[in-house]
Amino acid sequence: MNTNRNFYLMVAAAAVVVVGVVWWLFLLIGGGMDSDPDKGRGVEGEPIDVTLEFYEKWLIARQSEDSNPYSLNLDEDISLSAELSQQLSDKEGDLVDGRDPVLCQMSVPESLRTVPSFSNDEAAQFLVLSATKGLDGQASVSLRKNGDLWMITKITCGSGEQDPNQGEFSFDKEGLLLKNVPPPLDSQYWHIVFEQDGVFGHTAPLLLGNESVCVSSEGVEELCSDSMFTDTQKVHVQGQMSEAGIEVKKIEIR
Repeated sequence: MNTNRNFYLMVAAAAVVVVGVVWWLFLLIGGGMDSDPDKGRGVEGEPIDVTLEFYEKWLIARQSEDSNPYSLNLDEDISLSAELSQQLSDKEGDLVDGRDPVLCQMSVPESLRTVPSFSNDEAAQFLVLSATKGLDGQASVSLRKNGDLWMITKITCGSGEQDPNQGEFSFDKEGLLLKNVPPPLDSQYWHIVFEQDGVFGHTAPLLLGNESVCVSSEGVEELCSDSMFTDTQKVHVQGQMSEAGIEVKKIEIR
């Protein structure tokens, strides 16, 4: 009996050792490795500088006769998230609706300019546009903080002209009004603070014109004027998004 008992104890001990070894190997080979694909990705500095640096490299490569962004491996640039890097790699040789997937232009511009859309300590967004007249494409560039670094996570192409698939207005959102805005936003304009892609805090200046109509909470309709607005007022804004801001057609005051 003692012999059988000792045998079973030895088998049990061996099983424990095997399980321990297997677990150790799992930690060593797979489980203990950092699975974050964005580990170490990103660039130090301000988000606007990170954006401009990447876009300048991509533009110079597009302007070159001897190279292109993909031959220079810019689709694998450290300033890009792993997901965005893969998305750009998959688009090599392809154009999105005839546009470069980063510049978002039909042709290669001579230079670029940026318009801030949203920025805080953890995320930022900018519009990147051509400084060359006649090119109306615009890239909406989103960034987020990755530790102490800034990383570009998303590039969405749009157009300054109305897209017939978007309906009557290229901008049609609810949000809050704000006049006291920090630099680099221009405090001479009222801004709408709105939600986009699940993130509240995006901003855009409101460009009022002779055809900008405001509807009060009582339903009274009249031409818009600055005196009708107050900070944090809830509004519904409809208009056309341009490189300078939203060309307001209608504001409904809630």
